[in-house]
Amino acid sequence: MKPIAKVLCTLLVAVALPIFAQQVVVEKDSDLRGAASHSAPVVGKVAQGTKGEVTEKSGAWVNLKAPDAAGWLFSFNVRFAGASSAGGGGGDGGAGLVNRLAGPRTNVSVTSTLGARGLDKESLRNGTFNAEQMKLLDGYATSKDAAQEAARTAGLEAARVTYLVETK
Repeated sequence: MKPIAKVLCTLLVAVALPIFAQQVVVEKDSDLRGAASHSAPVVGKVAQGTKGEVTEKSGAWVNLKAPDAAGWLFSFNVRFAGASSAGGGGGDGGAGLVNRLAGPRTNVSVTSTLGARGLDKESLRNGTFNAEQMKLLDGYATSKDAAQEAARTAGLEAARVTYLVETK
């Protein structure tokens, strides 16, 4: 390859790469890991409010490049840019609306589960039934009576929750 072609290719990659990286804000203090796994070693830390970019995704994990650190963290610990912008458009091709509907949220007092978030189409397509995992999951099941006894033993009391009436 001619030297000028190498320079142009390098320049093109350097200019195009930031376009593909997704801008994020860290939602809570988090450990950065050396790989997309809870068992991977901690290679750094990021504080809530740190801005960075996601350079790669693997299942429910994102590879974050922040000003002072880089590594893998759980995708629920970041808010993707556009997730809190007003209006559905904003010149982002609708991405702001999608991020608000499917992205992580701040200032919400609910318990959330991962569900299918963080899984790409390929992961879902390649998924297979795992009987061992189902047996393990079934092992966590309990009866209503056993759950109530465990709650009593722990000193927990039942509380009635009044649901809000939906207004139009």
